[in-house]
Order: sequence, then C-alpha cells, then structure tokens
Amino acid sequence: MSVEINDAFHRGPGTCKFNNQLLEDENYVQLITGCLPRILSKYQEVESHQLLWELIKMEFCSETISYSKAKCKEFKNRETYLQGKLDALDNEICHGNNHFNQPLLDEYKSIKTELKDIYKKKGKEAMFRSKARWIEKGEKPTNYFFNLERRNFEKRVIAQLA
Repeated sequence: MSVEINDAFHRGPGTCKFNNQLLEDENYVQLITGCLPRILSKYQEVESHQLLWELIKMEFCSETISYSKAKCKEFKNRETYLQGKLDALDNEICHGNNHFNQPLLDEYKSIKTELKDIYKKKGKEAMFRSKARWIEKGEKPTNYFFNLERRNFEKRVIAQLA
C-alpha cells in the first residue's frame, strides 16, 4: 500500500499552547478576568465539574487565540508603518535641501530604535517557538531559529507511507 500527499501541505491551527508572557499584558488579564463570569453563566446548567473545567479552558483558549491574533496584526501593522516612515525620512534626509535638521534626525533615530526593539521581539518569539535547548545559554536570534522552527514542523508531517 502506498499513499502520497500533495507537497502543498498547509499548516493547521495545531494545539493550543499558552504563552505565559500574555500574563504580563494587563489588557489580556482584564479580558480573561471579565470573561469568567460570562462563561460561568453560559454553562451554569453543566453539573460535571470536569466538563465545566474543560469548557472553561476551551473558552479561554478561544479568547486567547483571538486576542493574540489581533495583537499580532497590530504589531505587524506598526512595523510596516514604521518601516515606511523610516524609508521616507531616509529619503528626505539624503535628498532633501535641508543641510542640518536636528528634529528630523531625532525622529529618524527614535523610529530606528523602535524598529530594532520590534526585530528583537520577533527574534525572541522565533527562539520560543523553535524549542531549542541551548537558547538559554545566551545565543543571539538568527535565521537559524526561524529555519529550525520550519524544520520542526516539516518533521511532523508524514509525506509518504510505504
């Protein structure tokens, strides 16, 4: 028996893994705290404590996913905006007729610093997802972590059964 799967396999939602860094986000904590009474009233007729606990976890997971996706989209939009603004400022500084414009240079530096922080955060996220053990020993984020994350996913996909 032989089974072949199309190479264009798309990644699904996977399992819900909680990122505990969300607990440092006050908006997320308020969202989840506010959801609990609504969830409990929604499932008030459920008598089994085990089933109620599973339903609460399911609802929390759903809220967490939607919150994380919205936050990620906002993060990407901010990065795109800053990159465009940085390019425009760079063009204005290099090709403009202003000889020395300190406010323009200060704005350029602040945007560049914010973009650097965004890239650092993206690197940390890639390290977190890559599940490499030696990250804790001080390695810097590189393309290696992004590639390791991709390879870990590809290892889990069964492309052919022989």
